[in-house]
Amino acid sequence: MSGITNADEARAALEQARTEYRELVLGLSEDEWNRQSNNAGWNNGQLCWHIAFGVGAGGQSLSRLRKNKGMNPPAPLMAVINFASLWFVRIRSRGASPESVLAFFDEGHAKMLDLAAGIGDDEWGNGGVVLGEETTVGGVFAFPSEHISEHASEMRRD
Repeated sequence: MSGITNADEARAALEQARTEYRELVLGLSEDEWNRQSNNAGWNNGQLCWHIAFGVGAGGQSLSRLRKNKGMNPPAPLMAVINFASLWFVRIRSRGASPESVLAFFDEGHAKMLDLAAGIGDDEWGNGGVVLGEETTVGGVFAFPSEHISEHASEMRRD
């Protein structure tokens, strides 16, 4: 569970994620960008696109979480969602470059900053199960850094 309890903490977490993401993307050489990652589905550049997409998509569950409702499809539907996500990223990330994914991340980042400003003081701890994971409103704003860390460890640089 996230320790984020207000908009200032959410903005700080989002800024930290933006810094981490920029360091990750700008730290990849051209060869590393195209190298197969340790994630069987994607190469390093596709993982970077996936992370950027996740920042912008982070707000999708907020309206439900603010009401203590989750967004947790049954396992058979999750299998379909995961398979579709694999191909969605492969297709949508075609032609992506470090510059384009940084811009894409920044779009999602700005959206999340705007959303943080609209969260009531009493809503940050509200939550539910989202895609199989228990989370809170504050957790949505902690997620980008967690997502970056998860996938940064899958990048192959050798």
